Amino acid sequence: MAPDSLRQLHSEKLPLAVRYMCEQSPVYRHKLDEAGVDPASIRSVDDLERLPIVTKDDMSASDGGYLAVDEDYWDRHGWMMFNTSGTTGLPRTFRYTDTDRRMWMWTDARALWAMGIRPGDRALLCFGYGPHVAMWGMLYALNRMTVPVIPSGGMDSRARAAAVLNHGPTVIAATPSFALYLAGMVRELGADPRDTRVRIVISLGEPLPDATRRRIEESWAAQVHQFYGCTEAAPSCGGYTCGHGMHIMEDTHLIEAVDPATLQPVPDGQPGLSVITNLCSEASPQIRFLVGDFTTLIRGDCECGRTHVRTTGFSGRADDMLNVRGVTVFPSAVEDLLRRLSEVGDEFQIVLESPAVGQEVFRLVVEPRPGVAAQSLPERIAAEVRDRFDLRAEVELVAPGSLPKTEFKARRVRDLRNR
Repeated sequence: MAPDSLRQLHSEKLPLAVRYMCEQSPVYRHKLDEAGVDPASIRSVDDLERLPIVTKDDMSASDGGYLAVDEDYWDRHGWMMFNTSGTTGLPRTFRYTDTDRRMWMWTDARALWAMGIRPGDRALLCFGYGPHVAMWGMLYALNRMTVPVIPSGGMDSRARAAAVLNHGPTVIAATPSFALYLAGMVRELGADPRDTRVRIVISLGEPLPDATRRRIEESWAAQVHQFYGCTEAAPSCGGYTCGHGMHIMEDTHLIEAVDPATLQPVPDGQPGLSVITNLCSEASPQIRFLVGDFTTLIRGDCECGRTHVRTTGFSGRADDMLNVRGVTVFPSAVEDLLRRLSEVGDEFQIVLESPAVGQEVFRLVVEPRPGVAAQSLPERIAAEVRDRFDLRAEVELVAPGSLPKTEFKARRVRDLRNR
């Protein structure tokens, strides 16, 4: 879609979305009242920055008043209920409608098509079919595309690895952590994941540092694609990779990058926190919702031919950022450092401790790869951490396979300070 046409579409949709949310959502009506904004004064996308930013705290302070449908409407027109993961606070509940399901199916199918998935593929979705939004939209999109799905809810990791060998999926969807773990399970069954039919791995639910992407590509001899989104501002994956970068579906969502301190928009090409406006939902058309992932926006045509805005990727949520002795560190940056080292296995933990007042210990618990000579590995990791982050790290090696594995979002940080 040409930029002028896209801007016209935004100018038509935004005023309608604002008025709808003001009428239906007590939380949003209160936010507009606080900001002194009359919804009738929002006439085009040029007025976007006049609207207040909505945060997770705004939602958490309300008992469901952040939604545009009540329980009675949902009982008659509903589809499914999802919960946020609760990684940065108490889980929040979102009730989506059948209208949302149809939109979700359409937007995710567009994203999957951009990744190169076609009828003739078959997909293994590695999730538990629980109340987390994760892959539900992808499931319905694959159904719409007539791409068959191998269900894996209730399967343990070994059974999923066996499904890769026995049923021949060409597409696997998983968190980056589980994609690597699954490759290891296939090896334990005596096969090489590079020799399977898998040609595309879709990563979601966690940041995807470059080193992790490369490790997944090497493990499966497959393309690695990525979905980006959040429970609050669905229906849609929102962001998807095309093979040349990550796009945001701008005809259904607006994205901004804002300064972490002022929450004012930053120019394209400068890093900021992601803010999403959803223009396609019946139940949760959130307006200027602070997702809070660090990213940089890029305008202009992509090599794939699409004109929608691109991002440089998402390095992690501001809520996940660690402050260690005055130095800020993203867990995803630590992951990128470790996975660039060929001797390091696929699992690690970051442990923060304060053994005495005024002291902080930054400890990395690391699995080496099986069979590697790891005697000098702690010193090498400590030197890499010092050079990259200007931090002194204690490094503890543990036996390969001894750290916990997760299907959903990995929890690799144990902050034991002041407990």
